[in-house]
Amino acid sequence: MRAFAMISMAGLSACVSGARPMALAESGPVAVELAGRSYIADLQPSESGAVLAMTRDGAGFGNFEGAEAKRAAEAFCASRGASVNRAAYGHYAGGAWLFKGSCA
Repeated sequence: MRAFAMISMAGLSACVSGARPMALAESGPVAVELAGRSYIADLQPSESGAVLAMTRDGAGFGNFEGAEAKRAAEAFCASRGASVNRAAYGHYAGGAWLFKGSCA
């Protein structure tokens, strides 16, 4: 019986080792400052994983401002010790830039 318990504990500890997924924002949208501008980062769960929505504080992004949104997303992810998921493509939706996969 004791050997079974030891094997079970070893098996459980193997399951929890490895990289942890990026946690969602603790209390909703998070303010991000970059080069004197204010942005809002909002992580939301989806069926395919977390999505990072970046908006500008005040006025929405335009469809042509993906590079600025990505820099703001990088600043947010860097504050969490990560970077924007390189496999995720950003897409524009109603004043926000969405990055599927969020921070990696």
